[in-house]
Amino acid sequence: MNIETEERPRRRGKRKRRFGNIYSRKWGSGRRTWSAKYFCRKERRWLTRAFDTEGEAKEFLDEVEKRILAEVYEVPPTLTEAAENAVAASVAKAPREVPTLVGYAEDVIGRRFDAVLSDGAMGVFRAALRAWKDFFGKRAGRAALRLDQITPTLWLDYRAWRTTARNSRGGPAKPISPRTINADHAAIVRILNESVLDGHLEKNPLAGMKKLRSAQRQRRYLTKEELGALISNCPEHFRPYVVTAAYTGARKGELTRLRWSDLDFESGKIGLFRPKVGNADWIDMHPAVVAELKRLRESRERELREKDEKVLPEHHVFLSWHGTPYVEIRRSWQIALKAAGLDGREGLTPHALRHSFATHYLQNGGAVTDLQQQLGHAELATTQIYAAAVSARRRATVMALDFGDTPARANT
Repeated sequence: MNIETEERPRRRGKRKRRFGNIYSRKWGSGRRTWSAKYFCRKERRWLTRAFDTEGEAKEFLDEVEKRILAEVYEVPPTLTEAAENAVAASVAKAPREVPTLVGYAEDVIGRRFDAVLSDGAMGVFRAALRAWKDFFGKRAGRAALRLDQITPTLWLDYRAWRTTARNSRGGPAKPISPRTINADHAAIVRILNESVLDGHLEKNPLAGMKKLRSAQRQRRYLTKEELGALISNCPEHFRPYVVTAAYTGARKGELTRLRWSDLDFESGKIGLFRPKVGNADWIDMHPAVVAELKRLRESRERELREKDEKVLPEHHVFLSWHGTPYVEIRRSWQIALKAAGLDGREGLTPHALRHSFATHYLQNGGAVTDLQQQLGHAELATTQIYAAAVSARRRATVMALDFGDTPARANT
């Protein structure tokens, strides 16, 4: 006798829900309802909804579960990532040590500024840093001040102290001017801005603080006769620099870094890199500059030929009397002024050659916009400052205007 047995379906285990549960309630009338209980993440409390059937309650809770999973699901981290996250969380919880002003400034000036700023700008930062070390650095009985300890009141104390604290490595021992203190102010504001970007400070404590009033220095320039006397009596090794500066208006840093590869005698051009504004430009070579630089190259080639060497494109054009590239031209400049009988005039620095070029350029009828390109000014307003030096020519031009009979002419 064959007995056919019907295989019973396997009973599924009761599903365990992750985000809620379902339960029923039987009322006294005999009616049964079903409720879905779940945790609302938005309201952050448990909520309950009633349904007539178990199926409706299940469908509702399934939908809640799908939405929660869609919002909170994240790819599980690897073991390495989990370890890194744990370390990062530990570091984030630990109190962050704020660096000292002097230590942070040294790092930023050497690591960030030195590669992009001109030699002149770097000189300002280094001079300010030397003063900061004396005032904000470690003293007897006091630790070096941190960035978060710098306040406007403390900066006022620094300004008062700085007026009597000269730390220049050269030059005359004269009082500190408001101009120098304002340069320190601009430098520390830049450093504090960097510290905000690095997350050491929430905001710059000196932002918006006014600088000292500073009298505008008169721009000194040389007359044509004085320039001729300076060039004629200049030391032999320094003459090419003076001639080039007088006929181009280039800055000291642009000329001291000049190399033979930057000169194109065929087209009569000089390639200048302008670190102050961060660009490069080709300017014209005056015939006097061409003659002077060709004479200099021939002399340099004769000297090196005796040493069985030759002039290379990467060699510097202007060399000191030591035969090395210029670092500072102040000494040579003073010797040249004394030889020309021009020493003792206040404000007559090597930069006066640039002012002299700009003044004579405008006096000869040159356009201010062309002068802007020649001098490498980023803003036309900077070039227009030189227009004040040619006010006499402007007045003469206005007075020479004649538009025919006017009431004023008729009365004369």
